[in-house]
Amino acid sequence: MGRRERWALPMSILRWASALAALASLTAASAPAAEERPTLTPTRDADIIYRITRAGQPAIIERRRWLAADHLERVDGPDKSTTIFDADRSEITLLNPGNRTYRKLEGAPRRPADPAKDATLARGAEAVVAGLHCTDWSWVEDVETHTVCLTPDGVLLRLVIDGKTVIEAISVAYKQQPAKLFQVPPNYSPALAPEGAAGE
Repeated sequence: MGRRERWALPMSILRWASALAALASLTAASAPAAEERPTLTPTRDADIIYRITRAGQPAIIERRRWLAADHLERVDGPDKSTTIFDADRSEITLLNPGNRTYRKLEGAPRRPADPAKDATLARGAEAVVAGLHCTDWSWVEDVETHTVCLTPDGVLLRLVIDGKTVIEAISVAYKQQPAKLFQVPPNYSPALAPEGAAGE
């Protein structure tokens, strides 16, 4: 067998391998992509004013501030109540400025704008809310269709449930938030639970 014949088989194998690699690459490119999931919480500090509309009730204005690095959210309602959500600890802190007391509750409930971990989200249309671009993401929960419009950096701009707008941002300001806003003020005391035990 000559030198050329000895190399004929390996060269053909090399060409076959190259063709197979190209086919595999093409197949991978055409295969369905893994399910997309948006960023669901802000990745940078933000100060957001929302209009909240609940069935049978007048609309209210709510202020939400995010300390993004610590996954903390502060919600100030129109009744001067303040709630601090700690996502890492799954904990809620209720502040009562009227009597300067606080209560801490474990196991923060999932809110309407938060899809379940196993929910399948469908990407929808683009929109502009409060001057910012966002993308609609929808899922079905308890036969209701929830649609959130989120910015690329995780700011919720709108929540629609079964075609009705429940939450909509009026303004969004990206600015550094003081850490003390997300802590219990030093002059607050633990509130007493109804049975007389400390609320903490």
